[in-house]
Amino acid sequence: MTEDGETASQKEEWNREIQREKQVASYPKWPNEAMLKVLFGGADYLKTPYKPRSQWRVLDVGCGFGNNLVPFADIGCDCHGVDIHPQMAATAQEVMDKRGFKARFQEGSNRSLPYPDGHFDLLLSVNTLHYEGSEERVLAALKEFRRVLKPGGGLYLSTVAPKHEIYKRAETMGGHRYRIRDFGFRDGQEFFFFDNERYLQYYCGTIFKDVETGRVTEQLMKLPLDFFIAVCR
Repeated sequence: MTEDGETASQKEEWNREIQREKQVASYPKWPNEAMLKVLFGGADYLKTPYKPRSQWRVLDVGCGFGNNLVPFADIGCDCHGVDIHPQMAATAQEVMDKRGFKARFQEGSNRSLPYPDGHFDLLLSVNTLHYEGSEERVLAALKEFRRVLKPGGGLYLSTVAPKHEIYKRAETMGGHRYRIRDFGFRDGQEFFFFDNERYLQYYCGTIFKDVETGRVTEQLMKLPLDFFIAVCR
């Protein structure tokens, strides 16, 4: 197990999946819809409106192909992304360069971000925090998020909720910990699930002063999707 809670083999499995998706050009190209609604339409969805500005510095943790940075790059933000394997970061850089969006990518993880204190106006954590397999590591990740945010900076966080298919296929291990079964290359990995929205509010509230939470559930034709979301400041 590495210091970031991932085994070296798990990192390689993630990298192989990213390279496979790149090879067949089957990867997300557009940003998370709920994130767009909440952050760019904040007056409609948040008690305290929150609107990104062109001078902001934005970090996407667990950036994948960089797609969630697209709307921020489009308005002129200084965009950065990290992922757990250097080749994954290089792939995000290649994809975004080819798409014409300006952003910088490097290796990093939830609990080890290669940036100084107070560096970012906004941090994105879209469906990555639950890969920390314990309460201790989740809290450490949230503290690391806060460390790199400027005073008054914000965190947009989403994580799987109980109606999501990946949750249904997991076996409970106690203490919010689950082991995934029959879900592709993720099989055997341990997850930390916030079993309900109040738990997400609680954990985020131990690190951040202002926390607003919500939930997005979609019953699509073949696959149910269910996510908790939080905006923390």
